Amino acid sequence: MQELIQTEIDGKKIHFFRSGEDGAPVVYANMYAETGKAVLEQCERLGCKPFHFVSITNIRWDEELTPWAHEPVVSKDDHFTGGADRYIHCMEQQIIPYIEDQIKPPCRRIIAGYSLGGLFALYAPYVTEAFSAMVSASGSVWYPEFLSYVKSHRFLNKPDAVYLSLGDRESRAGNPYLRQTENCMRELYSAYQDEAICSVFELNPGNHYKDADDRLAKGIAWVLEQCGTK
Repeated sequence: MQELIQTEIDGKKIHFFRSGEDGAPVVYANMYAETGKAVLEQCERLGCKPFHFVSITNIRWDEELTPWAHEPVVSKDDHFTGGADRYIHCMEQQIIPYIEDQIKPPCRRIIAGYSLGGLFALYAPYVTEAFSAMVSASGSVWYPEFLSYVKSHRFLNKPDAVYLSLGDRESRAGNPYLRQTENCMRELYSAYQDEAICSVFELNPGNHYKDADDRLAKGIAWVLEQCGTK
């Protein structure tokens, strides 16, 4: 198990699991709860190549991971204020420099997340060049206008690899937005394929809340394997 360093930056709780491998990639994962150890243990079971892991929690979930403001979609308590750009700036200016002061750069950066964290992972490379690969496990790609945004914008830095996954029951919902999740994910996958981006779309058994840590670990393992060939 990697050495664990903990700190707080801009109100975010940072759990930095540092690998002993010089030049190893860094996976930055925005997470709803601190389950970094569980994700790492699953990555070890999957035989992942060495990597540094940064688990970021205490995020204002609806506010800071959404790319633009929108009225409630899932429940009346949604608070989608579109603060992703500001949070990306925080990552670029504060979180990434803190982490990379403690390891030997240069290193490949991978951004990962689940649910709205997965949406954020797919959005970030359109507004920053910081990341070279993305993991979106059960990403909230149903978010209004996100698919249109992807089709009308270009990455600032074309990613080396993109992992997409979804539970096979996630689109069985009464909500009209959530019901389109799998269709949106398949269209995103097709768009990345059209751009000749190394990408995969995987369906897992279960609904949105099943095996979240395992799904995230599977995505990290796949991306690390693809990036290792670049």
